[in-house]
Amino acid sequence: MRVVLVVLAWIGLCVGAAQARSEAYKIGAPPAWVLPVPLEPPPGAEPFTPRGNVAFLLRDMQTRVDARGKVSYFHTASEALDGGGVEKAANLSINFDPSYQTLTLHAINVIRAGKVIPKLPGVRVQLLQRETELDYLIYDGSMTASVLLDDIRIGDIVEYAFSLDGSNPVFQGKVSSRVDMEWSVPVRHSFVRLLMPSNRPLRIAAHNDKLEPTITEADGYRDYRWQRYNTPATRIDKGAPEWFNPYAAVQWTEFADWAAVVQWALPLYRPPGEPGPALREEIARIGREVTDPAARAAAVLRVVQRDIRYLGIEVGPGSHAPTGPDKVYQRRFGDCKDKTLLTITMLRALGIDAVPALVNTEITRDVEHWAPTPLAFNHVLVRARVNGAVYWLDPTRSMQQGELANLYQPDYGYALVLEPGATGLSLMGPKTGGVKRVHAVFDSTDGVDQPVNYTISTTVQGERADNLRTQLAHQRSELETQYQNFYAHNYESLRSNGAMDVQDDERRNELTTVEHYRIPGFWSLNKKGTRSQAFIDSSEIDSSLKAPDSVGRNAPLRLDYPYEIVETTEVRLPTRWNIKTSNITVSDPAFEFSYQVSKGPDSRSVLITATYKSLRDHVEPGDMGNYAAHLKQARDALGYNLYSNPAGAAAEPEESSGWRLPLAMALLAGGWVWLAMRMQKSAPSHAEVNRRLLLAVVIISATVVLSLVSAVRLAQVVAPALLILVIMLQYLLRTVPQVPYTHVAYPWALRLYRARKHTGPVVLRSVLRKLLPLIGWFAIGTALAKWIS
Repeated sequence: MRVVLVVLAWIGLCVGAAQARSEAYKIGAPPAWVLPVPLEPPPGAEPFTPRGNVAFLLRDMQTRVDARGKVSYFHTASEALDGGGVEKAANLSINFDPSYQTLTLHAINVIRAGKVIPKLPGVRVQLLQRETELDYLIYDGSMTASVLLDDIRIGDIVEYAFSLDGSNPVFQGKVSSRVDMEWSVPVRHSFVRLLMPSNRPLRIAAHNDKLEPTITEADGYRDYRWQRYNTPATRIDKGAPEWFNPYAAVQWTEFADWAAVVQWALPLYRPPGEPGPALREEIARIGREVTDPAARAAAVLRVVQRDIRYLGIEVGPGSHAPTGPDKVYQRRFGDCKDKTLLTITMLRALGIDAVPALVNTEITRDVEHWAPTPLAFNHVLVRARVNGAVYWLDPTRSMQQGELANLYQPDYGYALVLEPGATGLSLMGPKTGGVKRVHAVFDSTDGVDQPVNYTISTTVQGERADNLRTQLAHQRSELETQYQNFYAHNYESLRSNGAMDVQDDERRNELTTVEHYRIPGFWSLNKKGTRSQAFIDSSEIDSSLKAPDSVGRNAPLRLDYPYEIVETTEVRLPTRWNIKTSNITVSDPAFEFSYQVSKGPDSRSVLITATYKSLRDHVEPGDMGNYAAHLKQARDALGYNLYSNPAGAAAEPEESSGWRLPLAMALLAGGWVWLAMRMQKSAPSHAEVNRRLLLAVVIISATVVLSLVSAVRLAQVVAPALLILVIMLQYLLRTVPQVPYTHVAYPWALRLYRARKHTGPVVLRSVLRKLLPLIGWFAIGTALAKWIS
């Protein structure tokens, strides 16, 4: 019966969509209030420099609000710069919700060599029920008006205009919006206009810019206008935190403060006075079987997570208004709003204080910078108070195991708690993630000529336990293969030595996996064949110490936080061993690291303990030099070598001798060719840095050889040689921020970067800031003096 109801609901939605499809759009003139914005820039405007395969020439958005609702007018123009640009410019897509919006197409033009070619007459508009959110099991009833233009050529300008009439009734006539004024691509002209009745209070906010609107009043309306020319592209480095948003934007809202948003939302989440029979029976069952409030809260959460599958039907007001809990419980599906209201209804019936909390899972704590509006949120969950403690419960997660205190609780920075009297955002933290513990054992008690048994026990808690439990349930064999391949990177001969064991402590929400491997080639002879050696790697903790792609950034670097890992490695040896102990610690504002090597009982084993703990969720760009240096210091501490013979011979230094100039230059040229060929085989990301380094190597080495081997007296070449060297060193310093962390020159670039940022050693800092310019001026002065004399 439940399946039949769901199918009937879907059929009804599809029939309604089909009826709306025929009236979803029309063709007509722009509204009379629209201000025409010319495509051409004003006289004297700065030249526009596009980037990529499309030049974005105009982005024009105008909105008019009245007692009936609002109408938004859009006018855009872009030029196809190459074949890829033609493909993008020729495909027009307009998304809208036909349940409350009407689309009117005003113009579709192609401008070729200054001539306007109208395309709207006779154009074919396809209305597609695409449901872009359906991948997330959300049906929102949205449509896409798609137009595919023919005969679009490189250099054509595609210009189109349309308007959307209508506003979502769930907002009860109040309007709010946020409009970007800056993008990842350059835009020649952006224009935003808002016409608002003068008797309706409005709050205006600017984000990441001091752009103020020009405001005029006429005919009972306030006219707000924002305008920018030649807006440059703003690019964000990879790995930035989700809350980092440097793009300029303007926002307007009729919600005076967060308290007004709370008052708007409270009626939507009001539980029914009396649950229906089926839901009432489930609540009574939990009440009979469980008496402790914390255990009751966990039981309710498990019921909603387990029995109510995630599926959202968010047509029109359903975008923000939840479905009644009885209906959700009966049909056994719902979205975050539905599952939250159901959970709250059950918890309150069991005497537990529970309220909804609006959050944003994408921009997280950036909502703090928004002006008050319901549009700042994309998710809702439950805030419960149990035995004096606060819990954030998400009924949309996969079923969570364990006692309430051990459940993973999400932290999205700030939440708007929907309870009477709430006036502002609430900080959700502190976030907890639990400690990941790894215990690895290399058992070599059979001798250095025998294979080693390798056992790894890994224990995770909280969210990691939830995720791993789900993976084990659905793809255990793939997971075992993935784990084996991970360890085989360090030990090529590694083979499986039995199936992976799993120990699940559901009460503590703690899960342990035990892997069994055998490594025939753990011990190997050195190149001279005089002794056996083995390398012990802390595999798990190494990934947390990965160097950033570059130390020069324009955005913070996101860190996994909170995150703590303790990796203990035990090597069991066949006899007493000469073991070198050590204790290394590295401290950074972003993390703590330690690496300790100690002897086991009777010196027949080595015990290595490596720990890493993140202290914050990001690193600021200005701190990247120190952060990268401390990461390298920690990485260099990882790894331990064992030798069957503690003795070792030191390498003999090579002898050097002088050569005559022709032979020296020939050898030098041969070295340049060899180096260039080696550089060509490196990664593509190294190409630009290698080119600059090769140029510097050629000039510097040639200068040094000519100065030392040339028949010219040394005193005569000192000044020009010094000048050339100073110029090339400055050239190399400008190359430093471009060196990727995978490049062999990265450690030296890192030291120079820290020195330039005034965080390096005093001596190196003094050389870079004072001595190099002084040497350059000295060389110039000496050369000029010799030339004048």
